[in-house]
Amino acid sequence: MSIIKTCNVKYSYDKNRSILKNLSAEFETGKIYAILGSSGCGKTTLLSLLGGLDSPTEGQVLFQEEDIRRIMLISEFRNAGFPISMIRSIIKEPATASYYLSSYVSAMKKQKAHLEKTIESIGYVIEKLPLHISLDSLYATMLNARIPAAINKEELHGGDKDSMVLNRYLWRPFIPNEIKSDYQEFLWSKINRLVAESNNEDYETLSRYLNSLCPQKIEELYKRSGIHLAFVVSLDEKGCRDYVDTLKKYIVENLKNERLVRQWKQNYKSFYLPSMRIYDSSMEQDIIAQISPFFAKYRENIHKICRYLYDDLLGKNEELLERMNRILGDCMDLAGCHHAVLEAFGGLLLEM
Repeated sequence: MSIIKTCNVKYSYDKNRSILKNLSAEFETGKIYAILGSSGCGKTTLLSLLGGLDSPTEGQVLFQEEDIRRIMLISEFRNAGFPISMIRSIIKEPATASYYLSSYVSAMKKQKAHLEKTIESIGYVIEKLPLHISLDSLYATMLNARIPAAINKEELHGGDKDSMVLNRYLWRPFIPNEIKSDYQEFLWSKINRLVAESNNEDYETLSRYLNSLCPQKIEELYKRSGIHLAFVVSLDEKGCRDYVDTLKKYIVENLKNERLVRQWKQNYKSFYLPSMRIYDSSMEQDIIAQISPFFAKYRENIHKICRYLYDDLLGKNEELLERMNRILGDCMDLAGCHHAVLEAFGGLLLEM
């Protein structure tokens, strides 16, 4: 029975040079194997792949029928103290890793601060206790030490101010998969720092909303956002005007849908409104535009679409505009969001 095997493994150092190609082999328990070949043929590379020190460009290395990368990941996460349930979720859906990692680091920071305060307080008790300790002296000293209460689960994992999840949702869809230059990397780091240090109420509100969701739901929002952004960027002038006509139809349909209207009202102040205001007036916009022309095109098109849609409703469909005001009430701020609310509400149908 094979304990480890390779399945159509390919390994390349660059596009023009493959060290290993379509390698399939099985290694059985209790047998000794010799790997022979000339210098540079891939012997060391193969051993690195079998030991989980590197990953194949294509194909799989299996240990007892399990992808060796999964095994190595589990080992690394366990070494870092991650709970099994969290590791299982990351392995099942790798796209949620940024959420879990940022949440775990935030919890560790809180634990560290709590431990430092506890150590300081206990040190005070040790220093102040008399030579002959009584119940009364111990009680009085412990009270004066102000030992912090244990952190409960909600405090440990809630209210994550770390910017990772927030930035992933807001800005990552605009960024190329591989940031090309050190300067772009610097700008991305700057955005993370600005958001983490910001006292902007919209960031706080949106962060609370995102942190109330499960990682799978956040990833779903992220993917949906990316698809929508790519669509908006792809539009030419005619496409923008056609999309306006589509949005008007969606608005009419959405206003008839009680479930969607209820969803909009429930999430307007916690999700839709802060998202729109951030995209419209954020200090990070100029930085993102330097990293990605994708964002500059999106901003140009979305402003154009929202302006066309608002002008059309104001000029030809005032009745529909009045109906929106009547049904949505204070959950529609046309002035404050520069008409982005129209595109956002019309786009609800796209989210179903």
